[in-house]
Amino acid sequence: MKTKLFGLLLMISLLLTGCYSFDSDDFYALPRRSEEYRELQAAVEAALGSGSYSAPVSGANRQAVQQADLDGDGVEETLVFCKMDGERPLRVLILRRVEGSYVLASTLEGDGTAFDSVQFAQIDGRPGMDMLLSRRIGEQVQQFLSVYTMTEGVFTELMSVGCTAYTDLDLDGDQRSDIFVLRANTDGLPANAELYRFRDDELTKDGEASLSTGADSVKRMLTGDIAPGTPAVFVASAYDENNLITDVFSLEDDVFKNITQNAESGQSVQTVRNYYVYSTDIDNDSIIELPNTLPLPAVEDDPGSVNQYRIIWYNLNLDGSRTEKMSTYHNFAEGWFLYLPETWCQNLCVTKTRANGLSGTELSFLDEEGGRTPLVVLYALTGDQATSLSQQDGRFLLAQRGDVCYAARLSDEAGLDADQLRARFNFISLDLLPNEG
Repeated sequence: MKTKLFGLLLMISLLLTGCYSFDSDDFYALPRRSEEYRELQAAVEAALGSGSYSAPVSGANRQAVQQADLDGDGVEETLVFCKMDGERPLRVLILRRVEGSYVLASTLEGDGTAFDSVQFAQIDGRPGMDMLLSRRIGEQVQQFLSVYTMTEGVFTELMSVGCTAYTDLDLDGDQRSDIFVLRANTDGLPANAELYRFRDDELTKDGEASLSTGADSVKRMLTGDIAPGTPAVFVASAYDENNLITDVFSLEDDVFKNITQNAESGQSVQTVRNYYVYSTDIDNDSIIELPNTLPLPAVEDDPGSVNQYRIIWYNLNLDGSRTEKMSTYHNFAEGWFLYLPETWCQNLCVTKTRANGLSGTELSFLDEEGGRTPLVVLYALTGDQATSLSQQDGRFLLAQRGDVCYAARLSDEAGLDADQLRARFNFISLDLLPNEG
């Protein structure tokens, strides 16, 4: 059973980590590659013994068998994540190919119930990839993060710290990854964000800043530029029962700070919103935009117009000010959003329509007397007649995904033609979905 499982795990690892390539030389080298594979398989099983595979349970690298060049010699080591009997059951077995044979070069032992995640990054500036490894302690969410570097086949621990979440990014532009850590407070105060940087041959804490007062469980953490050449970490947390708040951490004059936080209130007032939509690069300009939600007016006797929002996207500047970029309307139920023309943003309302057996989402102008001037109706059509229905009664096809045809019908007041509307229509990506992750 272990033999079959090893083969599957290694194949997945090679494919997902991009370590496998194919060209004509590979084709003619298949017998040799197969022999190396069998040798590696035998070495892993011998090292594993009576232990069991224990893959990391979160993060991008969730394979029990992974490969990475840890010492910078141009040859990847094989890492096996497993559990064994003993006081420190979590093990990482590191195998290397030496003089034509695979050998167990090193073993990392640790406490905990499971590996939470593993990442590989350049931390100390030496050749090879350093390893960020977090373990789960007990049944609680708390993790224990350790960072390791390998030199001449020997692991050295650069740091260890308890945390609730972490990520790595080059915050100071020195071509080495820094480590951003979130740590919970037990005294009722907001959680702390800590920055660790490699300086003077050590990886040490080089600044801390608190999350906003009232920020509860972290929902999402994103890294990206807040301005050209200025990276930051965007932390979205639950705030009260129905709200979301985003804290943005970056360096200003080489000082680590929460740039969204009001010094007097301790809250990121600008980023509180009662709608679960997350920061993203909404306009593909390589800068992360933050969302601000504006409730749209409800129409009497139309329940479909309740809880509709225009989302105003803005860039946050290092001084805490913001620059508005654009507005969108998101239909999360149907999986699409629309870049709104500026001329549509005043007095906009959204209602649900049904005519000739078809349901649609109508965007209209709402006047002071409650009258509506339709701008566009958008449809998500399914079934055998979806394609033909998308091109009847003034409708035209916007896009198709799977078995769903997305169509629209424009009014003269919209000020757009079909191609212009298509250019503004987009599908919602996973990083924008309003879930609990």
